Amino acid sequence: MASTSYFIPDDTLNDKFDYHAWKMSLDLTLEEQDVMDHVEGNIIEPPSNELNTSKTKYKKGEVKAKKIIRDSINKHLVAYFSDLNTSKEMYDRLVGMFKVSNANQVLFLKKQVEGHKERGEDIQSYFMRLPR
Repeated sequence: MASTSYFIPDDTLNDKFDYHAWKMSLDLTLEEQDVMDHVEGNIIEPPSNELNTSKTKYKKGEVKAKKIIRDSINKHLVAYFSDLNTSKEMYDRLVGMFKVSNANQVLFLKKQVEGHKERGEDIQSYFMRLPR
């Protein structure tokens, strides 16, 4: 049986420089495949006394979400979430690893950009010099 891959190698997450493009691609794929509710935590595992059909539906959605997330990252990142059980945990850990949310990080980056403006360098020139 052939396995479906949801990502091409250029779209996968390798490091922090890929984060924004990766996140957009991942979110769109999760929505397209109707499993975004799993990673957002809006769908929870049915209790054990629930009908088998709802448990099977949940499990299929969860496996699909996990596979999409796994396909979206480079293999060197797999170790960071291989111990997690749900797609929500996987998604949250990956986003938490790469999203710039610390106020100090934001202020540091803002000061770097302002420093380049003060030296007369335009923002396009600055971004063109950044490593990819």
